[in-house]
Amino acid sequence: MRARTAFVGLLLLGLGAGCGKESAKIRLIPNVIAGAQPGADAATAGGLTARAGALVGAGTATDLQSLKYFISSIQLCQDVTAMGSGYSHTDGCINLYSNQAAGVDYNSYDATAAMADTAPDHYVDLMTAEGQAKLRQPVTVDVQVASEANPDGGSAAGAYRFGLINFFRPIKVTGQFPVVGQPGQYYRTRAVTQVVDTTQPGSQFNSEEVLIGDTTSGPTEETTYMLNNGGALFTFQKPFEVTQADVDAKAEIKVDLVFNPDHFGQAYDSANCANNVNSQYVAICDPMNNVTIDMPYVRMNPVPRKTGEQTRKETYLMDYEDGAKLRIELYYNDADPEAGVQGVDAAVVYDATATMPHNNVIASNYVSQTGSVLTSDASVTLMDYQHTPNLEGLARRQNGTATIHCLFTGSLCPTLGGTVARSYTYVGDSVVSVD
Repeated sequence: MRARTAFVGLLLLGLGAGCGKESAKIRLIPNVIAGAQPGADAATAGGLTARAGALVGAGTATDLQSLKYFISSIQLCQDVTAMGSGYSHTDGCINLYSNQAAGVDYNSYDATAAMADTAPDHYVDLMTAEGQAKLRQPVTVDVQVASEANPDGGSAAGAYRFGLINFFRPIKVTGQFPVVGQPGQYYRTRAVTQVVDTTQPGSQFNSEEVLIGDTTSGPTEETTYMLNNGGALFTFQKPFEVTQADVDAKAEIKVDLVFNPDHFGQAYDSANCANNVNSQYVAICDPMNNVTIDMPYVRMNPVPRKTGEQTRKETYLMDYEDGAKLRIELYYNDADPEAGVQGVDAAVVYDATATMPHNNVIASNYVSQTGSVLTSDASVTLMDYQHTPNLEGLARRQNGTATIHCLFTGSLCPTLGGTVARSYTYVGDSVVSVD
């Protein structure tokens, strides 16, 4: 089974028959929350002075002009059988969005195929009102109603614990990255000039690097690149339940697809860019200037809420590396007094002293918490797809020091298995949902 599959889930209708579970119809509205969200960030490139060292470019939401994903499905599921970084089975799912894309094969659909793909219904631009409207379509579906017990074992019926967003691996992006310390200078996405196969020997999935035009001059153009797999899976700290009262009241449930495009991706000069075409870790390269553009996976998490409820986020800035902080955002439904985490976003934010690029090494497939926000002793641990702790001891709604477990190597973590302590500041709490 491929990791982070592009599986288009079948909506499971009427699961109650013969199973001791009840089902009923309810109306759901996917609601994309994209754009500059409220909440303070670290200083960006404005008013910085030139300095020695590598050049780094990192943009705000207004610099990301277009971000197009070929999304195949968005789901809330009661149970998911994890398999590596993906999953092999789902159960009790609500389909919020489905794009069957007949004739498109996940494994063979590569960057070359994506550049030739002009089907109007395939790609969704997350940065435009038109693109968001494609996802923001009300659906009336059969759902399982929460009950006191599930006679089949496992999760209680009507309790949705997983949010899944599945997409194909090629992504299309148009954007510019202001160079830190060089006012008025940018790295820009440019059209693809060459596609290079970077599939590693013995790898189950093919991967590609794209070479693009001059990023330091000329117009900003669309770049098509390819990730090594596609999809996002997040496990809610507290299940979202649909009750009989919701059905009786003909409640509308909105699902906020939270996404913060500020500091989404980065560009930097890299001496090895043009000579590193056999690496699976470099996706976009300007060989003329040895500039690498590094774009991450989509960071959309589905946060469900009922009428009168709002989606909020807590923002933290962690002292990460020289010239960079790590922005950590915890999303939750404000109707939950425990503020159970239903989505996590992490991004590197540069300041005036930045002299080199840094990577975000924080995984957030799963989250656990000790204590309670009600007693001011809630402490969060973020984990990877194997449930291995990655960031531990983040005390919610206060300043503190957390421990990073080195699951990836880099300048922050020279070796695997060690730990690094980093202090952080609680920036504040803000509403992100818009009705």
